[in-house]
Amino acid sequence: MKNQLRECKESEAQAQALVNETLLQLEAAKRTVEFLRSDSAKAALVSKLETDIMISSKNYSHSENLKAEDSDQIKGEIYNLKCEVTQLRSALENAETKYQEEQIRNTLEIRNAYELMEQIKSESAHKKSELEAELNKRKADIEELKANLMDKETELQGIVEENENLNLKLQKSLSSQRENELKKELNRLDECVVQLKADLMDKETTLQSISEENEMLKLEIKRSFSDGGKVKEEVEAAKEAEREALMKLGIVMEEADRSKRKAERVGEQLEAAQVANSEMEAELRRLKVQSDQWRKAAEAAAAMLSAGGGNNNGKITERSVSLDSNYSHNPLMGKCSSYVEDIDDDFHQKKNGNVLKKIGILWKKPQK
Repeated sequence: MKNQLRECKESEAQAQALVNETLLQLEAAKRTVEFLRSDSAKAALVSKLETDIMISSKNYSHSENLKAEDSDQIKGEIYNLKCEVTQLRSALENAETKYQEEQIRNTLEIRNAYELMEQIKSESAHKKSELEAELNKRKADIEELKANLMDKETELQGIVEENENLNLKLQKSLSSQRENELKKELNRLDECVVQLKADLMDKETTLQSISEENEMLKLEIKRSFSDGGKVKEEVEAAKEAEREALMKLGIVMEEADRSKRKAERVGEQLEAAQVANSEMEAELRRLKVQSDQWRKAAEAAAAMLSAGGGNNNGKITERSVSLDSNYSHNPLMGKCSSYVEDIDDDFHQKKNGNVLKKIGILWKKPQK
């Protein structure tokens, strides 16, 4: 609307410029009329001159007889004056005609300019009134929109406050639920730690009993194999294997102590322990196979003894089965055995060959 109003004002300014130009043209026409009037004055002067010429001609006619010798010259001047008068009359008529035509044309242009200016003024006034009405309508719409906006802002503020309250309530409920879950998890971990401690105590007791039985078996084997040189070598090999087993058991005990200190992280390691369960089972199977080989070697060694040594053979077999059963039913010991394998891998690689050779020798003796 402002652009339309500005265009109306520009049109009015153009019309005013056209009127000014027309007025300038009218002034020029007036000056032309004044010039023509001066020409008419000149024509009057010419008429007066003609009258004077006629009077002079009459005077010349009276004095024709007196001045016969100058008659030809006077006639020529009269003829020239008549020609000049005729030219001046024709020029005057043409000037009057042009003046009238110019005046008529200027009058028409002025009338058209005034009519155009009045039309432009009326149109601009009409457009101005329409634009003002439209502007007032737009202002009313803007005021209404502002009022609606204020209402919406008030409503939005209420919704925001309600959302904040709901968020606070939701956060409180979630925090309480999370706290309960953490308490349950902590209780479960405490129970797991207690269970692990109990299992560790049981395994320590079992280990102590197995150690005592092994000592007794060592004494019996020493008494049984005191006379044979080769048997003594086998006993030394068995002692070496037992020392290795004891060393591994010492490492296992150290790892058990470390596991006690890591009880707080048991919850995080449960999933990793489940993933590593398959590896532990494989290690248990390997240990079971190895214990079977030891049992077979012990049986082969016992076959070489006297009838009294048969009872010792039964004891060795029973202890081996007991040790194998403990390893296969104890996940903690399986886990510790995997730790032992990681720590003492080089030791296994160095000693495993000699042990297998000695067991192979004991294995082949009954076949011979």
